[in-house]
Amino acid sequence: MARRVTFLDGVWSEKRPVLLVDGGDLFGSRNKNEKYQSTFLAEMTGEMGYDAIGLGERDLNYGLPFLKEMMATHGLPFINANVRDAGTGELILPEYVIVERAGIKYGIVSVLDPGRKIITMTAEEDAFQVDDPVATMRDVLPRLRKEADTILLLSHLGEPKTEELIKEVKGIDMCVIGHTSRNISAERVINDTAVFSSAYEGRYIGRANLFVDDADGRIMAIDVAITSLGDKRDGDEEVTARVEQYKKDLLEFKTAKRAAYPRTMGSDKETFLGDRACMSCHEDAWKVYMDSSHRSAFATIRNKGQSFEPECLSCHTTGFQHKKGYSDEPPFNKLANVQCEACHGYGTQHARDGKWVAQAKDSCIMCHDQKNSPEFDYAVYWEKIKH
Repeated sequence: MARRVTFLDGVWSEKRPVLLVDGGDLFGSRNKNEKYQSTFLAEMTGEMGYDAIGLGERDLNYGLPFLKEMMATHGLPFINANVRDAGTGELILPEYVIVERAGIKYGIVSVLDPGRKIITMTAEEDAFQVDDPVATMRDVLPRLRKEADTILLLSHLGEPKTEELIKEVKGIDMCVIGHTSRNISAERVINDTAVFSSAYEGRYIGRANLFVDDADGRIMAIDVAITSLGDKRDGDEEVTARVEQYKKDLLEFKTAKRAAYPRTMGSDKETFLGDRACMSCHEDAWKVYMDSSHRSAFATIRNKGQSFEPECLSCHTTGFQHKKGYSDEPPFNKLANVQCEACHGYGTQHARDGKWVAQAKDSCIMCHDQKNSPEFDYAVYWEKIKH
């Protein structure tokens, strides 16, 4: 981040017209640590003066309300022309943006790949409809051409699908490819469309010097360069200090989260044996368990990017707050999912006097509470795992 600021400061210092864009996927993975980091990235990115940011599927990892909050708070100019709210059919972001530089009007538009699954961390499943990019561009281009001299597409389709779109749709002057791991370090033109890309994760930054006809905005020539933002490049001192402070804050954030779920329950003298230890004697109960949602509880939070969140692990694993309970390191990672011992207790404390049944019944409300399971009814839910 600090090196990117240094690079951009150098570009701005040349006193030439600059168009600054990004292909998308600014935000991190679906977990609260990354969400905390993404808030910091949004703040820093907002200060860099981007003209447009194309929507990537990762930018919806924390839900649409979070994205819009970051846009409003930090002035992030996200755009997209083919992602809609499935309920209303309305576009979730501005369709395009017009930016004028040195008398030339640039129309910037973005599309997202329908094949990229959008999964959010929000409690309610956000439902999005992603229109066909080719059909979208055929609809948008004529309208955009009326307002702009030069059309720039931020294509979050990856390289092969972007090339297909450009061959299908005429009239795109320039295209920046998002969701790609390959740098295009020399001039590349596909059907009169100049194509650019730099690798993801902020490791590189691309620059294209455009030689434009002042009369009609037509691009006459292009000089392309890709710059590595590796360790050999100096970073802005002020930004470096802010990044270091952020790292300290993040560590405190993680520590505070884990501290809220201390591993103090149970006993060091006991051990969780794992679900397969129960199978040999309780075959019928095992079969019920295998078909239950408890068996896939960990996959539920992993698919939502929550598999490192203490708040979620406490109910989607076995013994997370117990001594010798679940952790992500062997051998305790074998205690993923809501296994038999999550309800019945340590296997080494196996009781045959009926106490385990009573203990299991009492354990349900530890996770099936008003916040996480507001419709919980023991009689109804028991039928789902009756054994």
